[in-house]
Amino acid sequence: MRKINILTAGFAYALLHAQTPDISVRTISNYNAWGWDAVVMQSHFVKLAIVPAIGGRVMEYNLGGLQSIFVNPAELGKTYTPSPSAPWHNFGGFKTWPAPQSQWDAGGWPPPPVLDGGNYSLQIDSLSEASGSVAVTVSSPPEKWFAPNVRLERKTTAYAGTSRITMDQTFINEGTGAVRWSVWGVTEGIVHHPGKSDYGNYWVYFPINPKSVYGKTGVHPRGNSNAWRGEVAPGVFGVQYTPDNQLLYADPNKGWIVYADLSDKFIVAKTFTIFEGASYPDNGCRVTVYVGPPDPSYLEFEVKGPTVELAANGGKYTFTENWWAATVRAPVLDVGSVGAVAEGLAYDSTTQKLTAVYGVFYKGTAKVVFADAHGKILFEGRTYSVSPLSEFQLREAIAIPKGAATVQIRVYDSSNGLVGILETATVHRLLRK
Repeated sequence: MRKINILTAGFAYALLHAQTPDISVRTISNYNAWGWDAVVMQSHFVKLAIVPAIGGRVMEYNLGGLQSIFVNPAELGKTYTPSPSAPWHNFGGFKTWPAPQSQWDAGGWPPPPVLDGGNYSLQIDSLSEASGSVAVTVSSPPEKWFAPNVRLERKTTAYAGTSRITMDQTFINEGTGAVRWSVWGVTEGIVHHPGKSDYGNYWVYFPINPKSVYGKTGVHPRGNSNAWRGEVAPGVFGVQYTPDNQLLYADPNKGWIVYADLSDKFIVAKTFTIFEGASYPDNGCRVTVYVGPPDPSYLEFEVKGPTVELAANGGKYTFTENWWAATVRAPVLDVGSVGAVAEGLAYDSTTQKLTAVYGVFYKGTAKVVFADAHGKILFEGRTYSVSPLSEFQLREAIAIPKGAATVQIRVYDSSNGLVGILETATVHRLLRK
């Protein structure tokens, strides 16, 4: 593996740094006419752009032509020297902050200036074709003021044959005393199509924790808003964008959150590890949704890791988000590492038809597999082609084989290797009226 270090003072031309047959990384000057130089990671399915000069922000994550990340037109091309007295500049995009916000030395606002908007260094890993992935790491200088001596490294990895992006976010304590922080990933999402105010199409979904510290609803709103739509599907809380400038805290028991554009049947999902028993910031918060003001219009879907101690003189902690994108209807009922469930497995005994709807995160094939109580395969259904670019609608006539205990929807790659399982159900549940 070869690593290339690049100064972020400016790229004079587009330069290919790393590639496999299906994925590449380039540095592009004035990308998208934004006025910034960007590092662009692109696979067959997704394109992601990072701007080191404005806090290492991710300013683009697109599935095909479908866009998810808000870019503030008022800040295009601008950069600022971090200062403790400067106002906050909202570029949009995805950034990593330390939580809790109340612990910032500024008294809670604005964010730590160096971490939020400083000029990050950049390293691109040049990988072999066999690896099927490429990675970019951005690194901040140490924060000077509001989270003193904390430095951020974020490694972004893209993979061939999938919409997956991995965000490994690492805080490093360069100070002489131990500190306690949580890793807080904040994404600003688009909330309307160009020239429209179709806010009703834009939602965020996450699981409701039946043992939530916030009570039966599973959420703690900072203020009232029509955006807080409650349980919109069994065990799933929904937020519909409304420009109310309000915030919602939640502590889901499953590690996923979904941003959705209903009109385009497009979702961006984040999956992450839940550490039960660990301390989380903001009275146990694991995800946050912020519905922003009307101008500029955006929403934030945010993930927080546990609060950990960073030892003096280099203590570090890494919290990972996996990003996925797919074409599928919403609300989403569940998300895993293979896809998202929009309609769970159901069986009509009269017609002997098995049905379900999924958004799949990989290119490959899928099939129905029935197995007995010992895991022995009794029957395999037809083969379906699947891709992040198309909703997978399962509609298959199948007589449930004798002795079957479970049914799974399995996904395979182009070499017929098992990628994983979209959904598993017991035959007893399918036949239960």
